[in-house]
Amino acid sequence: MTEPATPRPIILRRLQLSTAAWQLLSETAAAALQLPQAPEHVETPWTEDSAAAAWTELHELGLSPAAGEVRWQWLGAVALLLAAPLTVTARATYNGVSTTSALGLRGARGIAVHQRHLSESTGSGTVVTGSEDSVEVTLFDEEKLWPALERLLPPLEAVRAPAKAAPLSATPAAVLGAATDLGALPEPAASLVAGEDANVTLSVTAAPEGQPARLWTAMWSVAGGHLYSVRTRNTQAPAAQAGDMPEVTVTEVPAGHIAHELVFAVVGAHDALAGAGAVAGP
Repeated sequence: MTEPATPRPIILRRLQLSTAAWQLLSETAAAALQLPQAPEHVETPWTEDSAAAAWTELHELGLSPAAGEVRWQWLGAVALLLAAPLTVTARATYNGVSTTSALGLRGARGIAVHQRHLSESTGSGTVVTGSEDSVEVTLFDEEKLWPALERLLPPLEAVRAPAKAAPLSATPAAVLGAATDLGALPEPAASLVAGEDANVTLSVTAAPEGQPARLWTAMWSVAGGHLYSVRTRNTQAPAAQAGDMPEVTVTEVPAGHIAHELVFAVVGAHDALAGAGAVAGP
């Protein structure tokens, strides 16, 4: 009798490294493979000592056999992020800490780069006041995208629950427009503005070669254990005003809505890439 295959773990490899070591790793991979850096990359000038320390760290982690060299497996892993046709960005805030997670997907494989930031809530939103000198890098199979990502999001059931669609009968809990009195906001908008428990923003980008990128983005807020989808759209401004006026719709959705929407968006991104490839032809 054949023994059942051992299931692959959610996280295939996990590394914790300094921001300097990650910068050196990504810059070296980009130069070796002639790839552009990620849009959020901030290049910091190297000194002889700082470069030596970063190479030593990469060597101790098993990523570099010697100064100036990166193992080919990790060149490929970093390339998965820098050159992936499908990327996911997750930004979240919870309990005074903001996080940024950048994920690249290609060929059924995935990489996630995660960093924590200190933040403060202000009347105009969340302001990042500093970042930890630490980056977590994880490798995973794309079929385990949600389990790999949800562990990086705020530890709330409403946020991390497995996929569940919102009922078709769901109606907006609050619609805020140009005429809304900000001093008398309806619920749940008033509670969210006064102090939400957490918020999450996801974006999925499909970038077919030689064609414009296609972007999907969504935002959620959590208050009192309830999850709310927050959507913004522009409406036609009155003739006396210039430009469009933003309209914000706040709708309560079930726990699991974040996972459902992410999976739906990634499937759509794959379809867009496949369609672009078919149009381009061989």
